[in-house]
Amino acid sequence: MRYCFVVPHFNHVDQFSLFLPRLVDMNMPIYVVDDGSCGSDLARLRQLVGQFSNVKLVELGVNRGKGAAVILGFNMALAEGFTHALQIDADGQHSLDDVERLVEASNSLPDAIISGRPVFGPDAPKIRVYGRRVTDIWTALETLSFQLKDSLCGFRIYPLSSAARIIDRHHVGPRMEFDTDILVKAVWCEIPVKFIDTEVIYVEGGRSHFHYIRDNLRLIRLHIKLIAGMLINAPVLVWSRLARPKRGVSND
Repeated sequence: MRYCFVVPHFNHVDQFSLFLPRLVDMNMPIYVVDDGSCGSDLARLRQLVGQFSNVKLVELGVNRGKGAAVILGFNMALAEGFTHALQIDADGQHSLDDVERLVEASNSLPDAIISGRPVFGPDAPKIRVYGRRVTDIWTALETLSFQLKDSLCGFRIYPLSSAARIIDRHHVGPRMEFDTDILVKAVWCEIPVKFIDTEVIYVEGGRSHFHYIRDNLRLIRLHIKLIAGMLINAPVLVWSRLARPKRGVSND
């Protein structure tokens, strides 16, 4: 089992520079996929990653979306012989203290997706907390189960062969809908998922590229498509629950 980091990046160089050195110290190769950052941010990003020998920068040139950046990172890592990729966002909201816990869980369950399950502090915006609860209801309908405890967290370890199988069998959204879309379709493909509680960090002065109107509309369209897909896949999903009721998602 060979692990690497895949980091989608878009105009987050200030936040990314704060934790990249610690990421480097974890002695796992790092693929940073820049999703069309503006000229000044891209120049600073090149300078930043150029300081480290185990960081590879891949530039998309134009903004294609978070999902497209992650998928490109997966493809490169798989082509270069890695078996697992740890996806982590560049905005500094994921706790590096939990990387070891995710890797340990992946070592125990090498065929499973290991996903963070956010633990929100009192500083968390209420709209995000309640929005996640609504998404949980949607994903329960889309998978005919309560297996997905969170589908929005971008802090995950993917077995790359499993991720490739999902992407080959299903269209997976290329933008902010990616994290939810691929996890629902992982359940459809009967790929197990394990959740690890992880702290969400709100960096002072940090910024998010999630656009509440545009990206929520995109998520609504996604859930409509997933409900339609669930209706098509319902016989298989129901049979898999009856035949293998203990397979699927667990929590930590």
